[in-house]
Amino acid sequence: MMALICLLIFANRDAILIYEVEEAMLVGNATIKADNTASGGQIVALTKPGDAISISKLPVAEKLAIRYASLHAGTISVAINNQPAVKVNVHSSGALTGSYLHAIVDMAIPKGAKLDIVLNASDIAVSIDKIIVGKGDLSLQPDIWNLPPLPVADGPYKAGWEEISRIYTVPAWWREAKFGAWSHWDPQSMPEQGDWYARGMYQEGHWQYNHHLQHFGHPSEYGYKDICHNWVIDRWDPEALMDLYKDMGARYFVAMGVHHDNFDCWDSKYQPWNSVRVGPKVDIVGVWEKIARQHDLRFGIGFHHSPPRTWGQFMTVRYTSDKSGTKQGMPYDALQTIADGKGLWWEGMDPVDLYGTVHDSKDPLLSPYANQFMWRVDDAITKYQPDMIYFDEAAGDSLVDLGVNMGLGFLAPTLVANYYNKSLNWHQGKMDVVINLKCVGGYYNSFKKNPELIPVVERALVKSTEFIIESEIMAYPFQTETSISDWHYRKGQEYMSAHKVIELIMQNVSRNGTMLLNLTQHGRGDLDPELVQIAKDVGVWMKMNGEAVYGSRPFEIWGEQAVSYTRNNGSVYATILNWEDSVVTLSALRSGGNTLGKVSKVEILGSGVAMSFLQDEKGLTVTPDGPVQPIPDIVDKTLAEKCRVLRITHDKSWFNDDDPGVTAPGWLRQCNRGTDDFNNDLTISETPGSVWSCSFTGNYMAVIAPKENGAGKIDVVIDGKYQATIDLSSSEGSLTQQLAYEAENLPSGNHLLNIIHSGKGRVAIDALIIK
Repeated sequence: MMALICLLIFANRDAILIYEVEEAMLVGNATIKADNTASGGQIVALTKPGDAISISKLPVAEKLAIRYASLHAGTISVAINNQPAVKVNVHSSGALTGSYLHAIVDMAIPKGAKLDIVLNASDIAVSIDKIIVGKGDLSLQPDIWNLPPLPVADGPYKAGWEEISRIYTVPAWWREAKFGAWSHWDPQSMPEQGDWYARGMYQEGHWQYNHHLQHFGHPSEYGYKDICHNWVIDRWDPEALMDLYKDMGARYFVAMGVHHDNFDCWDSKYQPWNSVRVGPKVDIVGVWEKIARQHDLRFGIGFHHSPPRTWGQFMTVRYTSDKSGTKQGMPYDALQTIADGKGLWWEGMDPVDLYGTVHDSKDPLLSPYANQFMWRVDDAITKYQPDMIYFDEAAGDSLVDLGVNMGLGFLAPTLVANYYNKSLNWHQGKMDVVINLKCVGGYYNSFKKNPELIPVVERALVKSTEFIIESEIMAYPFQTETSISDWHYRKGQEYMSAHKVIELIMQNVSRNGTMLLNLTQHGRGDLDPELVQIAKDVGVWMKMNGEAVYGSRPFEIWGEQAVSYTRNNGSVYATILNWEDSVVTLSALRSGGNTLGKVSKVEILGSGVAMSFLQDEKGLTVTPDGPVQPIPDIVDKTLAEKCRVLRITHDKSWFNDDDPGVTAPGWLRQCNRGTDDFNNDLTISETPGSVWSCSFTGNYMAVIAPKENGAGKIDVVIDGKYQATIDLSSSEGSLTQQLAYEAENLPSGNHLLNIIHSGKGRVAIDALIIK
């Protein structure tokens, strides 16, 4: 073997060695060819299985880069010291000479090692220009098709559902918020032809394809990358929009990070097709994040680019062509290469990074795209430290859609644990973030293979559902995402009324949920005046009636007919959606119930009109003493006149087991029990040592708990001092709402209560009585 030509340079203090491979040992039919665009004027062509180059006496290194040219997508094989070969992903540079890409992999190279680059039977032909070894980034942009698996950040959360669920607690701010605003806005908004445009425009005969032909041209000539390039956002006023979101009553805001189209709306490290480099040339997520925090709104990022959706469903239609007409057989622009961009606006950018390589939709979680997906999420959360992140994807892996296996499956616990651990560093050890994943039980259950995981996953995150509101009270918090119109702007779209928005909010909140609402923006970033008014109407109503919403918890039943029930600060609230300014009977608020005591007062929020009432075994009958005027400053007459809230004061204003301030990591919740418990729910521990905790203010506190055969014991600790051990077992069968312990004559002021599961047998907490 001839002497290698090596260049030693330094970048970021890491030594980098460059090897011109034409001086390497050639194996098989490997051939040196001239190419004046190559760094040394020559390349080595590997064309058949068995062809290889071999380089010896390498220095210690952690990373390997191969500068190559190829006509196809596939792999080559790399081995160190004759160890089993590692597959390295490569794709088309557009030619075997004159156009080059870098394949970069993490690889532990010991001192004096021998490196072989080989074509095995499943590999593709390539031309090799040079290799680079060293540490750090090698002064190159990341190779997003050869990223390693994402490691979980250091911290207490491990990448397993059971491990996560034992220690995670949904933060208080989320339980208080109840309502969020969403900007579901990206380059797909530019044509103003609705959702999934980046897919429909490549489907011959689809209405979005037809629109694209008429307004932009054929997708072989004007593709989605050109939509991104021509996305103009000159009417985007994020300050004014955030003012509107806050006036609407939203307590958190979610920005679109990336949709199924695969275009990142932030300064992305691992996706060059992003809003800073292409199109608006603005870090949209970064702007949103700064302004949301200035408006005291919690900030979230939405990620829709999951491997099943993007790799499996959106990319695959782009590798086709028309089956008829004058463009029959002409490949769409997804098959263009970096070489095709020379002299054009996208020169130096590789379409593969936006569109992916040609592939089928099998095993998207095992594709080279999957690691890239993980690193892009990590990049965004590291840069912007969001309070919540949303995934438009199932947490499990048992669903199929459009022929593609859906869900994040084994990737999901890693994403969750990594985010939680990183957040602890942002918040000085406090858990203060939320992650949303879909299809945890319910109609679109993605855990059909392992249903026993459903209650575990429900405790490990906040599950979410698109449009479909849970049909009953949920034991654990959830989110429903909905849109005021189409997800992406569509010309001529109609809007949901303000009254309907409030109806949906209350249906969610009364069942232990939160609602995230998209206000659909024009492609250029603004909102229609009609939509602005709807948002303002919602905000006026929320400001008047917010005590029935923010920080509330469900009542023992979620509602009846056109009424939704909530609880807050000891009061019960009835949100009536068809108020007729006349007698109304609320049957759920009858006398002798398990949760509501004797009613002493009924008020209608936002009105001084007195309410007469009668509570008996048939319900609570309320009669206004005079006409109740519509809510002022609301344009939507139905909302102003028909949607009113009653506040009901009663004498059993106990503190429930899941009221604000409670933390109970590892404990289980059950609701809709129908066993005469206070508020029809319990918080249960099956793990000795687990702690139920809350703070309270007063000089008297009593613990209400059920007793049953075989139940365990609890230790009561107040302000760090042990008080008593209580046996919750009973020889008389199941007994509900039992006075288990009371503490009298406590010092006035704030106190911290810890209830510790201290013995064998399960235990439960029902409520506290605080005076």
